[in-house]
Amino acid sequence: MNDEEKNKEKLLTEIMQLRQHVEMLEGEILQLSSKAGTDANPEVKKYQEMLEHMDEAYFETDRAGNITFFNRAALQMVGYTAEEFMGMNSRQYIPPEDYERLFKIYNRIYQTGQPALIFEYAIIRKDGRIAYRETSASLLKDSSNSESTFMNLSRDITKRKLYQAAFVEKKRELKIQSHSLAESNTALKVLLKQREDDKVELERNVLSNVREIIIPYVQKLQKGRLGDDELALTHIIEANLNNIISPFLRNLSISQCNLTPKELQVANLVKEGRTTKEIADFLNISTGAIDFHRNSIRKKLGLNNKKSNLRSYLLSLT
Repeated sequence: MNDEEKNKEKLLTEIMQLRQHVEMLEGEILQLSSKAGTDANPEVKKYQEMLEHMDEAYFETDRAGNITFFNRAALQMVGYTAEEFMGMNSRQYIPPEDYERLFKIYNRIYQTGQPALIFEYAIIRKDGRIAYRETSASLLKDSSNSESTFMNLSRDITKRKLYQAAFVEKKRELKIQSHSLAESNTALKVLLKQREDDKVELERNVLSNVREIIIPYVQKLQKGRLGDDELALTHIIEANLNNIISPFLRNLSISQCNLTPKELQVANLVKEGRTTKEIADFLNISTGAIDFHRNSIRKKLGLNNKKSNLRSYLLSLT
């Protein structure tokens, strides 16, 4: 049982106890009034004062729904003066949408004689504000059953209803915000994926330009008639270019390194630790062809002039 159910059960018990107490007070007042005048009997006054100082609103209505008796708390709940509230019909301060439901509840009480415990409804105060009641009602008949009175015990639950409404609204707002955040996250993921794709494309363009445009010219210069100093400079340039593009290579997968299908096969077998002879037997080609493919792979990866182990380098690629 959760806290809300416990509170409701506690409230139900309290209302039943109060209703029984009010019925007892009513009975005492009727008995005492029949013996002596109300004004002259101190016992009657005592019970009336007890009703008057209850925190819960107590009021009585006839079969038509007209107010016939009320205590101080009931008057405060509606905001009318005693003169205005006495004799007022429930249609005057209960919204139509709630009045029809309450009519059925009170009709059932009248037909069965059984009380109705804890039902909620709205009321319209004199100042126009909407308030909410939680009420327990029972039927009191006189000895001849010719007159009937509905006894009502209520407490104000306006704050609780407003808190509940605020909670529902906050929950609705959070749901909207959550949905909006999910859409933003989706858009952000798309944007980040596009940025990553753009980055990969930029790296591939840089690699392609350096390896296919710049380095070939550097290597052509190296084959020309250069002095020792000039030749050394070309080797420095080539090494630096390879150092520049090396991080880009490590961020690319093997499939993104412009390898041919056969080179991809060889590269993957090298990654597995196969020897040149094992690869040749597996692909049914000569060991010379495997060496040719290995050299081509090293060249495309910028490893020609490095002592890097091909398998170790391939394993380092994502």
